[in-house]
Amino acid sequence: MNVEIKMLKEFTPSQLILVCGLPGTAYIGKLSVDYLTKELKAELVGEVYSKYFPPFVVIREDGLVELLRNELHQFKDESGRTIVFLTGNSQAYSPEGQYEIADAVLDWAITNGVQRVYSIAAYITERSFEAPNVYCTTTTLALLEEAKAHGAQLLNNGIIGGENGVIMGLAKKKNVEGVCLLAETRGYQTTTGDVIDPRAAKAALKVLTSMLNLKVDMEPMEKQAVQMDEAIAKMVEIEHRIREEITRSGKKPAYVT
Repeated sequence: MNVEIKMLKEFTPSQLILVCGLPGTAYIGKLSVDYLTKELKAELVGEVYSKYFPPFVVIREDGLVELLRNELHQFKDESGRTIVFLTGNSQAYSPEGQYEIADAVLDWAITNGVQRVYSIAAYITERSFEAPNVYCTTTTLALLEEAKAHGAQLLNNGIIGGENGVIMGLAKKKNVEGVCLLAETRGYQTTTGDVIDPRAAKAALKVLTSMLNLKVDMEPMEKQAVQMDEAIAKMVEIEHRIREEITRSGKKPAYVT
C-alpha cells in the first residue's frame, strides 16, 4: 500500500471543490480547514492512508490506537456545490510520499469532477505587523486576479514546501484550476516546536471564505487568536528575561535531557 483512499460513505459530488489544509508551519493550513470543517459541520466521507506517513500510531482518549491519516470531509452548500476539505494529523515524511499522496488525492478529485483546488499554507516573515497579509499564487493569471480581488496579494517569488504546495504544482500539470493562499506568520518557535498561529489562519480564512462565498462565524477563531497572542507574549517575555540573565552572568544555558 503506497496510498489508499478509503471511502466511508456513498459519495456523489456536484461541482466539486477541494480545499487542502495539512499540518505545516504554525499549523495555519490545518487550523483553517479544521475550523471550517467544524463550523460547517462537514461530514467525514473518506480517509487517506499511506506507508509514507510517520511509522507510529496515535492513542485516542478511549484507549484505542489509530493510524496516522488524512481525512476527506464534505459540505454541500445552498448552490448545490460539494466542497471537500482535506485535513489530517500528518503529512508524508519523505518527498516521494508527499508527491504520491498529493497525486493520488488529486487524481481522486479529478475522477469526481473537481473544478478547483484551494490550499492554505504559511508565509514566514521577520517583519513586524499588526494584521497578517495573505499572499496568493495560482495556476492561471485569471485566477490570480480573482484571488487579488478578494483581498490576497501577489506572491511573485519563493517556494511552497510540503503537500499544500505540491498539490498546486500537480494541479497545474493536470490542467486543474488551483489557488494557494499563504498567510503571513512569524513562525514563532519554542523549545517544544512550532506555536500555532490562529490569527494567520483567520486571515487566510477571510480570503478563502470570500472566494468560496461561504458565511462562517469567525468569533471563536478570534478568541483563540487573542489567547494565543497573550501566550506568545508571555513566552517572548520569559525568553527575553532568560537571555538578559545569561548576558549578565556570562554563563551558557544548561539543557536537561
